[in-house]
Amino acid sequence: MPEIQKNLKDLKRLRESISSYLPVTHSLIPMDILLTVYCGDDHGLDLTIKSLFASLPYSDMGIRHHFKKLLSENWIELHNGDKDSRLKRVRATEKLKQNLIKLDNEIKDLFE
Repeated sequence: MPEIQKNLKDLKRLRESISSYLPVTHSLIPMDILLTVYCGDDHGLDLTIKSLFASLPYSDMGIRHHFKKLLSENWIELHNGDKDSRLKRVRATEKLKQNLIKLDNEIKDLFE
């Protein structure tokens, strides 16, 4: 099988795996939101809603739609800021963390 055929087949399998564990369908915006939030948590950053929106290369309207849906489906959660309660911090939920662990294991199996 030519290399490009194998790579495309692997890419398709990876996309299917991602869709099995994360709410990613026609848009990659939810995946970018979830990965940004998770990486922020993992690095001990206090990610605000404003900084999250500013870090993504999409319109605020597009982000807002997916952000609200991810909140309502318990993929991410909001917390008050430690010093200023007006600031809302975005954090990964246990649901997101567990699904990313499962996805990580599947990716390892996929590419080993």
